[in-house]
Amino acid sequence: MQIPESRRAMGRFLLGGLSALVTGMLVVGGLIFLPYLTLTPLLDDFSLAALDPPSDRTLVLLDDSETPFARRGGCVAEPVKYAEIPQHFVDALVSMEDRRFFLHPGIDPIGLARAAQANRAAGHIVQGGSTLTQQLIKNAYLSSERTFERKEKEAWMALALELRLSKQEIFERYVSSAYFGEGCFGLRAAAKRYFDTPVEKLTLPQSAYLVSLLKSPTALRQNPEEAKERAGLVMEAMVENGKLDYRKKDKLKPVLPEIEASASDGGYYADWVASTIRLPKDGNYAPLPVHTSFDPTLQNLAEEAIEKVLSKQGEQRKASQAAMVVMRTDGRVLAMVGGRNYDESQFNRAVQAKRQPGSSFKLFVYLAGLRGGLTPESTLVDQPIKIGDYEPKNFGRHYRGPVSMRQAFASSINTVAVQISEAVGRKPVMEAARDLGVTADLHATPSIALGVYEVNLLEMTSAYAAAAAGAYPVKPWTITGFDESEDHVLPPSGSGEWRLEKKEQLQQLLRANVTSGSGSAARLSIPSYGKTGTSQDYRDAWFIGFAGNLVVGVWVGNDDFSKMRSVTGGSLPAAIWATFMRDAIEQDEGFQKRVPAVAAFPAKPNPKDKSVELASDVLSNRYAEQDSARDREEFGFFRRDRDRDRRRSRDRDRRGIFGGIFR
Repeated sequence: MQIPESRRAMGRFLLGGLSALVTGMLVVGGLIFLPYLTLTPLLDDFSLAALDPPSDRTLVLLDDSETPFARRGGCVAEPVKYAEIPQHFVDALVSMEDRRFFLHPGIDPIGLARAAQANRAAGHIVQGGSTLTQQLIKNAYLSSERTFERKEKEAWMALALELRLSKQEIFERYVSSAYFGEGCFGLRAAAKRYFDTPVEKLTLPQSAYLVSLLKSPTALRQNPEEAKERAGLVMEAMVENGKLDYRKKDKLKPVLPEIEASASDGGYYADWVASTIRLPKDGNYAPLPVHTSFDPTLQNLAEEAIEKVLSKQGEQRKASQAAMVVMRTDGRVLAMVGGRNYDESQFNRAVQAKRQPGSSFKLFVYLAGLRGGLTPESTLVDQPIKIGDYEPKNFGRHYRGPVSMRQAFASSINTVAVQISEAVGRKPVMEAARDLGVTADLHATPSIALGVYEVNLLEMTSAYAAAAAGAYPVKPWTITGFDESEDHVLPPSGSGEWRLEKKEQLQQLLRANVTSGSGSAARLSIPSYGKTGTSQDYRDAWFIGFAGNLVVGVWVGNDDFSKMRSVTGGSLPAAIWATFMRDAIEQDEGFQKRVPAVAAFPAKPNPKDKSVELASDVLSNRYAEQDSARDREEFGFFRRDRDRDRRRSRDRDRRGIFGGIFR
């Protein structure tokens, strides 16, 4: 049976239509799924969790009276949902940053072309052309370097992200993780911080202000007029984009936040405390109260003491900066000044700066000497010495001859300190520093005795706290609890573990420095103890000491390491120290004039803390081998003092195990 031609034509038509339909479906499917299969692997190695807002909890720092004094950490809050965001905020952000956001597939060819034309006309880059999706990708996954490779990867990843998330989901993630200044990440945190309002109740001018911050949040927060001007530009962009009637725009005035900029009371202290806290990122956005030993009264006294002295003498003596650490003998840090003006510089010179301690390092040299058998009454010889090419000089370049160990420490005689270091060995000096908590990089060179290796003020103050407490090491601490906990927090594990057997003798030396030595400017109405320190060419000046249960370290210098004008540890630092201490003794409610023999620590004798072996025989042999008496004298130990001692036998017996090498 022959099929009619009409049916044949109908069959061919249906078959062609079906073929066209299948082909179209394959083409459309290819256009949809091929990019998906191609681009999706770009994000396989990157978790979408990276797009979530930071979850660093806000730390609310409380002082010793449970009063909040600072907030640190992230200004964060839960991510926002698209339904919560006012339409005028969406319009403001899209109009200002990415007008075709809801139309493009992740990259905007029109925007790129417009940006290229604007950049060509200006002769330099004035527009970037990045979409909100690209900005989200860059902030979450990539660096900010301006390279073609980074921009290419950013574009491909943006296309891939658009295939995985809806426009609303991308918008949510962008505004929930964007930085709005003042430490605030995310729209919810920013709305609360700046206007104390929930996201859904933001007004149009408030939305315009928040959008304006995205370009340069820190600079705009510091310049209110520029921020108002940019907020006006945001509303003009909304008019140009058809999202705001120009007549309504003319009736709206830009607004500024209803809060002051972050306070800087105890700023250096707060920064240091926050840097010691590590919290898990578990999605908990609730503020975390942190109880500390911060004493606002002592903090104010510390700042006032520095300013009082430097405002009078700083410019004349070419000294521009200072730092101070105030702690108890158990290591509790009560106050900290990291510089003269926190608002101008947040660099903490008490913790972050490493400077040469000069003679304040002699604490460890003399401790090693005491461990080796010397006493404050031992007689030593101040004279020119030479060790290889190293020839240490005294301040003033004069020599006193025979002096007691007490006098040498009080007057900070360099030649004697080097002789002690060489006699006991440089490594025992380093071990003494390590015992008392110094972790800085030290080397066993002859100059170690004079404090040439850089340390920070916090560690040095902690070392002197060990001399006050009679136990070592004293580890600095400040956190006394979290949340509502009433548990008493003890010093860090291992703090004050070992008894400092030479405490009394060491304190005799420190007392002499204040009563009759280079630290006389630090005298108080009660017994005070301390040591001065001055680095080469007056680049650093220190005074660290204690009275009662207050241990205070002071550093004075310049950030650029420039020379000061004859500023020694016994001048400006000692004056600052004494100015603070005189007021603190009167106003510190926790001050105790008498400190327990082993303050606050269950210290025990250290079985490894053996007396240092003296190198008297080695030294005697070394100098006996020199070719001439002149060489022997240059290396610091006069032969006549060793071989021609005419003192009565009773006095010679007092020389102890040093055998007359030191007078």
